[in-house]
Amino acid sequence: MALIKGFHRRRRDTWGKKVAGKIVIVAVGEVDGRILEGLQESVGKIFEKEVCMGQPLNSPDYAYNERRKQYFSSAILLKLREVQREIGDRVLGMTNHDLYVPSLNFVFGEADLENRVAVISLCRLSQEFYGLSEDIDRFKERALKEAVHELGHTYGLGHCSDPLCVMHFSNSLLDTDIKKASFCPQCEKRFK
Repeated sequence: MALIKGFHRRRRDTWGKKVAGKIVIVAVGEVDGRILEGLQESVGKIFEKEVCMGQPLNSPDYAYNERRKQYFSSAILLKLREVQREIGDRVLGMTNHDLYVPSLNFVFGEADLENRVAVISLCRLSQEFYGLSEDIDRFKERALKEAVHELGHTYGLGHCSDPLCVMHFSNSLLDTDIKKASFCPQCEKRFK
């Protein structure tokens, strides 16, 4: 899900131009460091960018909705805008909390294109959330796909109609499992 004004496609005048800046990964609340480190390396390879760890943020109690028993992702994005970074850097927040936006039951993540920040939730990516046995490899793959998807929005990419493209909208976990952790040729062209 992208939080932006208007239709979110990368501006044509930026196509084919290398985008500067690094990616800063920030834990929002308690997040397993092994997951963060694994994503740091994988995200760096996919985006061909330096990826570093930012200062962790406290649990986002300010975003909690008691009625829904979930955390408002847009409120977390506002907090991520305050993370120290250089011009051109992107910030990816990662949390174990279940996220929502008012119009949907839940979101795997959300991005703010204008401010180049995104957040993903690991909560619904784990097998255990659905009462199934742990599958750490599948969990890591899902986390990578959602991280790349939301970061793709921060680089101006919109949702893609190709169900195998990482930029395809995931309405369910099945959608996430079907797609790859890479861009389709059209999205790759727009990114590069």
